[in-house]
Amino acid sequence: MIVNQPQDCAGEQYIKVPNVVVDRWIAEGSPVYLAVYLFALRQLEAGNTSITNSQIAEVLHISDVDVMNAFLFYSTKGLVKIHNFVGVDDTDFDIEFCFSQPKGAPVEFRPSYKLSEISRQLTNNPKVSHMYQMVSQMMGKTLSTADTELLYSLYDYYGLPAEVVLVLVEYHVNKGKRSMRAIEKEAAKWASGGIDTVDKARKYIKKREEFLSYAYRVRSIVGVEGRRLTTKELEYINAWQNEFRMDFDMVKAAFELTVNQTGRLSFAYMNKILESWAALDIRKQSEIGKDKKEKPVKKEKKSGYDFAELERRAMQRQMGGGTDGV
Repeated sequence: MIVNQPQDCAGEQYIKVPNVVVDRWIAEGSPVYLAVYLFALRQLEAGNTSITNSQIAEVLHISDVDVMNAFLFYSTKGLVKIHNFVGVDDTDFDIEFCFSQPKGAPVEFRPSYKLSEISRQLTNNPKVSHMYQMVSQMMGKTLSTADTELLYSLYDYYGLPAEVVLVLVEYHVNKGKRSMRAIEKEAAKWASGGIDTVDKARKYIKKREEFLSYAYRVRSIVGVEGRRLTTKELEYINAWQNEFRMDFDMVKAAFELTVNQTGRLSFAYMNKILESWAALDIRKQSEIGKDKKEKPVKKEKKSGYDFAELERRAMQRQMGGGTDGV
């Protein structure tokens, strides 16, 4: 029960939170998502619009990926718009808060479409008709009523152009994934991330596949094959590939050094090693240790005297036969 009256704490300042955040999405989204939303909203109210996603993550003691997922979640609900989104492995993007639901904004549930409406679109829109034909061929089957409706939602509800939908479906089918639900889930990410052209889609897929391939090789090097990588581990791997630009020989060297020093696998320890090498621009195994300057060999100071000649003269003096007048 809440016992305080509305007029209590009148001297305090407040930020306005859309009712829909509490009424609908507080239960569906995770507490971390809500924390990210409220903190970012407070920064907007304070005029601190230059704060980055990484800074939000640092203050809230969460990962950059958690911040990204929070904004992606609220973008699908029409509460924020995301700008300059590149891909899931790049958390550096901009957000814009939406305080009113514009016409056509995402709603809680994907709308239901009548088959007559879809049929009319197939008749009147050649691009949509071609999209259905190609998806059916890719799937190798006649689309069910549910598939037909869901496919149309990718075009109408999520707003992806027909040619982008084809790239999305082709990508999943080539990976052996033919679930329309899985395709819809990815479509939501593309829509919120502004992936609305074939060129953007191709670049996103290329970057994602490069990261997945890199991560797979790293898993093999460190022997993590019986479980999924954690969010933090994926963050480290992303940094090794895109920020530090380390090849697999360097990752292996860092892994071996980590095990030798700690007796176990530690992504955090490996990250410190690779980070230090990157700072010194060490990119090859042969360069490891170049920061350790060799101590100069102390050379014996030469005297200006010829000791052999002095000894000869001394012998001559003892024998009384010197020739130099000494």
